[in-house]
Order: sequence, then C-alpha cells, then structure tokens
Amino acid sequence: MKIADMHCDTISELWDRKGGGKSSKPAEISPYTDSLRANNLHIDLQKMKQAGYTLQNFAMYINLKKDLDPFAYVLALIDLFDAEMEQNKNDIRVIKTYEEITQNERNGKISAFLSIEEGGCCKGKIENLETLYARGARMMTLTWNYPNELANPNLCQDKTDPNGFPLFDGTKGLTKTGFEFAQRMEELGIIIDVSHLSDAGFWQIADCTKKPFVASHSNARALCGHARNLTDDMIRTIAERGGVIGLNYYGCFLNAKCDNASTAARIAEHARHIVKTGGTDCLGLGSDFDGIDGTLEIADCSQMYKLFDALEAAGFSQSEIEKIAYKNVLNVYKELL
Repeated sequence: MKIADMHCDTISELWDRKGGGKSSKPAEISPYTDSLRANNLHIDLQKMKQAGYTLQNFAMYINLKKDLDPFAYVLALIDLFDAEMEQNKNDIRVIKTYEEITQNERNGKISAFLSIEEGGCCKGKIENLETLYARGARMMTLTWNYPNELANPNLCQDKTDPNGFPLFDGTKGLTKTGFEFAQRMEELGIIIDVSHLSDAGFWQIADCTKKPFVASHSNARALCGHARNLTDDMIRTIAERGGVIGLNYYGCFLNAKCDNASTAARIAEHARHIVKTGGTDCLGLGSDFDGIDGTLEIADCSQMYKLFDALEAAGFSQSEIEKIAYKNVLNVYKELL
C-alpha cells in the first residue's frame, strides 16, 4: 500500500538530537548521531521504505515561547532538512510541484514535502513568507498553540475542562496581517493548513479564500472534544472546497476523555465519522509522528499495516483505504502544486 502522510515533526526531533536545541545557528549542530536514514524515532527512511511510503510532509515546527529568533530558527531547520535530503538523495527527493511527485514515483524515490508549522515564524512580514516559498515550503499553518501576528489558536494552555481537555476560546480569528498572508499564500502556491487555527479563524479562511485548504493533522470533534479537532460543519466545508483532512494518531485527539493511548481501531472510528460526514474524498493521513507521545499501537511508520487492517475491519473497501492512504492527498496536491 502506498502512503502519503501530511504531517510529521521528525526534522525538529533530529535537530534537537544533533545539538541544535534553541539555537538558530546551523553551525552549532553536533556531529551526526541520528539521521533521517536510521534512528529510533517514529520515522526514518528504512521504516518508510518498509511500509511503502510514496510521500511524507516534513513540518518545520517552531515554538514561539522557546525559539530565540523564530525566522532564523525555521531557516536553520530547513538547512538541516536540505542536508538530510542531499545525504539521502538516492532514496528521497524534495518536491515543489506535482510533476516532481510523479517523477519520483517513476524513479523509485520517496517524495519529501516541506511544510511550516507556525506562521508566526514569519514575524508578520510577507517577505519572510516569500523567502520560505523560495526555500521550498509549500504548506503552512497560520498558528501553532500561541497567538501571533497572523491569527489565534483555539487552545487556552492553562485551563482544562472536566474531561481533561484544554479549554478553548474560538472567538478570536485572523488579524489584518493574517488576511494578507492568506491571500499571498494562495497567490504563491503555499497550501493553507488550518490545523491549530481557532474556530473563528477557520471560518474566516473559508470565507476569504478560493482554493482548497487542508487540516493536515486533525480529527473529528464529535468523537473527541479536543479543541484541535474539527466540527462536522468544518469537515463538510473542507470537503466541499475540495480539501483534505489528515488523521492524527495522538490519543488525546482520539479519545472521549484526555487519554494519550492510541489504537488503530480508534483512528478508524474517526475515519468512519469523517467519511460519513464529508465523503470518501476528503480524508487522508496526518500522523503527527515524532510530535506525539503516549502509548501508540502504531509504534512507528513501519507499522502502518495495523491502520489499514483496522480500516478494513471497520468496513472500508480496498479502494476507500487506498484513497485514505495516499490518493486523496495526492489529488489535492495535483490541483494546488
């Protein structure tokens, strides 16, 4: 089975292991002890090849509360990403257009898709967004978990509800600069990713944009009330626009109470709900591998067969499983890249 996954945090994990820490200077990376080729993280090339991956989105994750200079930091992460791609170019190649995905498939190579997780790294400057595009970024979330110059997230970090989920205030949406970024992202060809965005921000993106947009790693709020998940109306809106939603494997985004135990069967339940709500063309994969913890039945990307078995047990046909595994994501990329 081919696999196209819209979100992982592997590059940020490798950065930390190489001694990057909070520094924004690539020269401070220590000699390689782990690499994309082989590591004990959720994702490496050996495990991806074993599972049959055709494409992986690699998110450059930025924490605005920790990173000294978020724009310098994201550029340093991209430097590391580029170095890993060069070292492993016989097996994986960066893509910037859909044609490069098909070319990599013909040549037996995995496609690597560069995305940004935290639009605040641009510090509100369109020229920084354009620099990221020039460096190869083709998808970006407007926020992570903190307000920034562009928009607001749903999460309130310091308060929880009776089920243990963070409370959320979805009433604060995009800023004026955020609207300007959304327009420029569509013009450039950077896919807008609404994962992490507030409810108000979601509806503003739906109203002010024309192209399909995605939620790269979010689940169904009807099954798990976490603020990171999508309401049924949101699912229908993404589907009607021609976008796609990536199933997230994190237990706290799967379960009715805040429990970080993740099972393939529970992921399949979210898949069933999303497909029932939005149709068979709106669902893909967005594992959040190397950005999640807890007890994971799918312990790493080599065990993706467990999810496909669970989808089959949940009543999905083989053709539907293929859509979820890779076809729906690639169809959106074909339209937008």
